[in-house]
Amino acid sequence: MIGEALELRRLMNNRGLPSLELEAVRDRKLQALIRHAYENVPYYRSLFQSAGLLPDDIRTVKDLQHIPITTKDDLRAAGVERSTAKGIDLAACQVVHTSGTTGKPFAIYLTGRELRRRQLIEFRTLLSIGFRPQDRLAVLGPAQPHAVRFHQRLGFYRSVNIPPTLSLDDQIDQLKRSRPTILWAYPTVLKALLCRVNYRLDTVVNPRMLITSAEVCDEILKAGIHGNLKTEMFNFYGANEVGRIAAECPAHEGLHVNEDHVILECSNSKYPGEPGISGEAVVTSLTALAQPFIRYRLGDVYKITKKPCSCGSPFPLISSPLGRLDDAVKLPSGKIVSLWPFTFILRKLDRLEQYRIIQESAEHLVVELAFRGDPNKDALVQLRSRFMEHLGEPVRVDIQCVSGFRNDTPKFRSFISKLSIKGDS
Repeated sequence: MIGEALELRRLMNNRGLPSLELEAVRDRKLQALIRHAYENVPYYRSLFQSAGLLPDDIRTVKDLQHIPITTKDDLRAAGVERSTAKGIDLAACQVVHTSGTTGKPFAIYLTGRELRRRQLIEFRTLLSIGFRPQDRLAVLGPAQPHAVRFHQRLGFYRSVNIPPTLSLDDQIDQLKRSRPTILWAYPTVLKALLCRVNYRLDTVVNPRMLITSAEVCDEILKAGIHGNLKTEMFNFYGANEVGRIAAECPAHEGLHVNEDHVILECSNSKYPGEPGISGEAVVTSLTALAQPFIRYRLGDVYKITKKPCSCGSPFPLISSPLGRLDDAVKLPSGKIVSLWPFTFILRKLDRLEQYRIIQESAEHLVVELAFRGDPNKDALVQLRSRFMEHLGEPVRVDIQCVSGFRNDTPKFRSFISKLSIKGDS
C-alpha cells in the first residue's frame, strides 16, 4: 500500500510538470525501454538490426521514426518466446486479451508490477476528472474479475464491474442496486441497454458523470443520453496492449495523452506530436517491459490537436478516436443486442484463430470460425446454445468452420450486418 501510494504521488506530480521536464522524463524512459528491448527481446533485437539500429541511436521521440512499425500479425508470427523478455516468468504473468475487433484475439503478458502501474494510471485518470472518495463507480463493459481493495472496504472510491455477458435485465438490476454516481460504459453495450429502456437511462441510474471508452460514442447515442439526463460526459481512449492512452479532462477540449506512460504517433506525421495531422495511431508503451510494444500500429484514426488545453496540463491533446463503431445485432422484435458478449464467449474457444459474425436477416445469424487444427465438436454445440440463449429470441444460428478468411479491405471486419438499423447505426 505504501509503495503504491508513493508511485501514485509520482504519477500525479507528472501531470503538473513543465513541458521540458515532462519531455526529459519521457525520453529517459524511452532510452531505457529501447535498451531493454534490444538486449532482452529477440523480436526487437532482430528488428533493430534489420534497420541498422543500435540502442544509442534512439535518444528522443523524434528518433523513433527510424524504427519500423510493428503490427499485431508481426508479433503473432514471432511467437510468445521471441516477443517477450528473457527471464520473465510468463506463468506468473497476468494475461490480458485484446477485444478481437479484427476477429483475431491476441494475448498480452503483464507482470504484477506492470498491472499495478496500469491500475494506478487508470486511477489517476479518474481522479483528474473529479472522482471523489464518496463516489460509486460502475463499469459496464469489460468482463473481468474485480478485486475489492482495502480503501474500498472502508467505503472510499467504491467500484463494481458489471459484465456485458449478463442479460440486459440483470445488467439493469445490478445498476439499480449499485446506484453509481459515475457510470463507465462501452458504447455498444450502453446502446443495447438504452434500447431496452426506451432511451430512458434515468429510469435505471442517474450518474453525475458518464465515461465512454473502447469504441466511438456517436452523436445519436450522445443525444439519446442527454435527452433525459443532466450528466457530464467524458471520453477515454486506451488499448489492452498498452493500457490508458488518453482521456478527456473537465475542459472538454480534447483527450490528454499520458505522455509519461505512452508515446502516441500518427502514421501520417513526420514526427510524434506533429499538430494538425490525422491518421492511424502508432503507440509505444514506456512501461511495458515483459512484452514491449514499440511503434505498434493500433489502427484507430485520430487527429493531433494544435492548441494546448485551457486546463493547463502539459499532456498534449488529441481528438477523440474516429474509428468505426461496431454494429449491433437486431432481433426479430426490433431490440438491439450488443456484440461484446459474443466476443467474450468466442475468446474461450480453444485454438480459435479468427472469427466473423454475419447477420443475414433479423432471424438468421451466421458465425464463421477458423481454427488451428480440428475444433471440439461439443464446444461448437455449446457455443450455438450460448449464442441462442443470449439472443433470447427465435433466431437461427449457424456455426460454420472455415479454413480462413480473405482480407479484401485494409481492416478485416469481424461483424457484417446485411440489415439497415434505422436510427441505431
